[in-house]
Amino acid sequence: MKEKDRIYFTGIDGLRAIGALTVLFGHIELSKKSVGIENLMEHSFYKNTSGHLGVLLFFVLSGFLISYLLFKEKKETNRIDILSFYKRRALRIWPIYYLAVILLFFVFPFIIEFDYFGKPNWEFPLSNFKTILIYFLIVPNLVSFGINGLGGGFQLGSIGTEEQFYLFWPWVFKIFKNVLYPIVVLIILIPLIPHLCDYLSIHFFKINETAKLFLHQLGDFFMYFKINCMATGGLIAWIYFNKMESILKLLYSKTIQFIVLFLTFGGWFWGFHLNYFSDEYYSILFAILILNTATNPNALVSFNIKSLNYLGKISYGIYVYHWIIILYFMDVFMNLKSDIWIYNILLYFCSISTTLIVSHFSYFYFEIMFLKLKEKFAIIKSNSKI
Repeated sequence: MKEKDRIYFTGIDGLRAIGALTVLFGHIELSKKSVGIENLMEHSFYKNTSGHLGVLLFFVLSGFLISYLLFKEKKETNRIDILSFYKRRALRIWPIYYLAVILLFFVFPFIIEFDYFGKPNWEFPLSNFKTILIYFLIVPNLVSFGINGLGGGFQLGSIGTEEQFYLFWPWVFKIFKNVLYPIVVLIILIPLIPHLCDYLSIHFFKINETAKLFLHQLGDFFMYFKINCMATGGLIAWIYFNKMESILKLLYSKTIQFIVLFLTFGGWFWGFHLNYFSDEYYSILFAILILNTATNPNALVSFNIKSLNYLGKISYGIYVYHWIIILYFMDVFMNLKSDIWIYNILLYFCSISTTLIVSHFSYFYFEIMFLKLKEKFAIIKSNSKI
């Protein structure tokens, strides 16, 4: 396939970069808080700290891109090659995921002296067994069921969510003639499950402590199991792929674009959230933002910026490596924490610059080998490095 025939959505890498950088900045402050160092989270003016919305943006982006490619594959080949899909996902996700897991379990606990949250305890090796198991099986989001998480690797839980989504998503396209129905069911059903768990716990299992604990853990699991946000990306891909002109005309309008930009970035900056379904609210905004960024030639704002495109290209590495690097430099500069200004300048500069350098070399000298191999299993060619 010629380069010009490849599918490429402009501005997507720019949005991916924004998501990754938000997570990086948020986790610096969260890491400081976890060890009692003065941090911005202690101040009321600082609303956006966790980078959680950056993760949601990744979810919606992934759902949009993966779904569009599956729509295209089914239309052009009249089938879905499940095995090739799994091979592509494994070659993109697994190499640096497992590299990070190995470093976090078997290298960094012996390098970093301070006792950070979730640090593996090698004085009692068997205490790490369940944690090692869920991370190596790529189900780290099972920490919701009382299994210890991995310090420096809590962001990998969202990769587990994505992998679990990828496990069944191509089957949806293979089985259902009209994919819209399962997409809508997922969007509606998943956010209701935590509330259903609470309801059952309160009204039916008041005195059954075992059942109450399980329902609480199950609710926590689905609270962060944001495959409905990925399905929201799939919905916007369905609208665009099927050229739903009346809907596209509305979503492409300058009024809707302005409202979405204001609500998305204004709400993100000021830390606005709803008491219920806040993630779903932002996922809808992200989906409309992605649609306009990727497919609307008259988009009000372009994220197709050279520097952002570069950061978007290496963003998977930024996402995977950043917390390891933050912990390392927190340890290096720990004796300077009494001088908070010097400590923060050094921590931010070294954490950000090293994360970008490591991610650059990881992409161009390690990940690229697997991406080239991934191309051999691509049914529909794309320039998006997903």
